[in-house]
Amino acid sequence: MAEPFLRGAKAMQARIARVGRTASNAAERALRIEGERIMTRSKQEFVPVDLGALRASGHVQEPTRRGKDVEVVMAYGGPAAPYALIQHENPDFRHRVGQWKYLEQPMREAEPGMADRLAKALSLERL
Repeated sequence: MAEPFLRGAKAMQARIARVGRTASNAAERALRIEGERIMTRSKQEFVPVDLGALRASGHVQEPTRRGKDVEVVMAYGGPAAPYALIQHENPDFRHRVGQWKYLEQPMREAEPGMADRLAKALSLERL
C-alpha cells in the first residue's frame, strides 16, 4: 500500500534537489550578468582614462559559492591595483575623462531594481 507514496516521495525529493541546483546555477548566472552590466557601465561612463590601463584592468570574476550564498566580485587592478585605489578614493583628483568612485557609483545606481531583475531571472517557472 505505501509503495506508490514512497516512490512519489522519492521522485519529489529528487525534483526538489534538481530545482535547488538549477536555482543556484541560475543565481550565479543572474549575478554574473548584473556584475557585467555594472562593470560595462563603469568602464564606459565613470573610470578615469589616461592611457587606458586602469579601464582595461576592470573585470568580473566567476561566481563563487559559500554555503547557500553566491558572490560575484567586480574589481579593477591587477598590476594597476595601487593606482586603481588612489583614483577611486581621492575626491581631489580632477580627471579629463572619468571620476572618482568609478565602480561604487554605477553599483549604487544599479541597486534600485536589482532585486526585481534577479527575481525575474530566477523565476521558478523557467527551472
